[in-house]
Amino acid sequence: MMIVDLIDEVDFIEKLKSLGVPVEDDMQMTDVQARLHAWLQDYPEQRPFVAALFNEIQGDNISVLPEVASVIKSIEVAFSP
Repeated sequence: MMIVDLIDEVDFIEKLKSLGVPVEDDMQMTDVQARLHAWLQDYPEQRPFVAALFNEIQGDNISVLPEVASVIKSIEVAFSP
């Protein structure tokens, strides 16, 4: 039996908070996306850490809720080189 981790909104917000992103527990994903985008514009030196987090979240045996995946995709597109 394979165990799969699930990343939901709560997990995603907690992981962002651990990086110092100013998000709050009760934020909607659209607000999280906007806040993360603004934070990355203000603190571009944090982009590699967010990219590493996204890679970790999208790793093997990890399922991501569509709402969280949408935020990740949007941020990746906005800040791709």
